[in-house]
Amino acid sequence: MAKQLLQLQQNLLLAAKAQNWPLLRNVDRQLMALLRQLDLAGARGQFSTQLSALQQSYQQVVTLAKDEMHRTETQMKQFNQNRPGVLAYKQTIEGEGL
Repeated sequence: MAKQLLQLQQNLLLAAKAQNWPLLRNVDRQLMALLRQLDLAGARGQFSTQLSALQQSYQQVVTLAKDEMHRTETQMKQFNQNRPGVLAYKQTIEGEGL
C-alpha cells in the first residue's frame, strides 16, 4: 500500500501541474478509495508518514487549483469588460454600425 500511496501522490502532483483536471479528478477518486481501504483495515497509523506527505501534496494541488481558478476568473472579467468594445468593432467592420 505504501507504494500505491506514493504512486498516487506523484500522479496527483503531475496531473495538477499539467492542469489535467479530468485526470486529477480520477486520481483523487483513486486516493479516496485507497484511504477508505486503509480506514476499513484500521491501518492509517501504519502509513502515517506517507499520509503526511500526501496531505502536503494535496495542499500544493489545492493551491495550484486556486491559482488557476483566479487566473480564469481574471480572464473572464477582462473578457466581459472588453466585450462591448469588441462587438462595436465587429459591427463597424461588418458595416452594421455605419
